[in-house]
Amino acid sequence: MIKTIMVALGAAFFIIGVHQSFYYGVVASYWLFALSGICFLILQFSQKKEEQEKQTAPTKKSKPNNKKKGRKRK
Repeated sequence: MIKTIMVALGAAFFIIGVHQSFYYGVVASYWLFALSGICFLILQFSQKKEEQEKQTAPTKKSKPNNKKKGRKRK
């Protein structure tokens, strides 16, 4: 969910920044481009974090079953 929000915000800030730069110049709309970049950086960091968590997640190893199944002999 956070990925979707960051992509939407990043794209919206970028589009608004381009629109505002046509009317007021890049200097006046710089803060919109900065917010767009921050959103995309947060997206990248969250993706890298998920990749690292997947790589470092312990895998389940099957335990050897030393118990014999069946009837117990006396």
